[in-house]
Amino acid sequence: MKIKIEVFSQYLFDENCKRLGLNDNNVDEVKDTAFISIIGTRECLEYYLDEGKTKHYFNDNHHNVLNLDFDDISTDVNYEGHIFKTMRMEQAEKAIDFIERMIEEGKTKFYIHCRAGMSRSRAFAEFISRVVEDNPDIEIDYEERKDYTTVLNHGVLRRLVHAHWKKHKIMCYSNDENYENELVNVPIKEIRLQH
Repeated sequence: MKIKIEVFSQYLFDENCKRLGLNDNNVDEVKDTAFISIIGTRECLEYYLDEGKTKHYFNDNHHNVLNLDFDDISTDVNYEGHIFKTMRMEQAEKAIDFIERMIEEGKTKFYIHCRAGMSRSRAFAEFISRVVEDNPDIEIDYEERKDYTTVLNHGVLRRLVHAHWKKHKIMCYSNDENYENELVNVPIKEIRLQH
């Protein structure tokens, strides 16, 4: 089975869904595609990006739609009194269940977006390409960006991998150390910008 993963910025994801005529009323009818939508937390959108009106294209999660809210950071950050949040292990576990269910059901396309289509969404695409069983032919298309270098968020990828290990009882280390606590209890970094 060939799987195609398309990674978008939020703008292009929304535009493609509109072009396809998709909405909350009919997305369940799309038999071959799974949708993963990642936007920042309200705190980050309102106080840092000044994008408080940002929302997921699909208002609700559906059988083939997973909406996630977390910021593009590898650890929680306190910025001028506002806490920006990395992906939680519970979110990673939910994502693993969703991805595996979609593959088991024979979905051949994944549409994935984050704000710019460069970091969080790329980590999801990388994860899917690594763990799909039976080594199918996987094609990943990234939105062409001339203004930025695409760099995946390694904190997101790490949480997805560990959630996968936990679910399938794969030992993280040969000496049986439990790595889960470090990922669940993420320290908050304090950052201050000098003006």
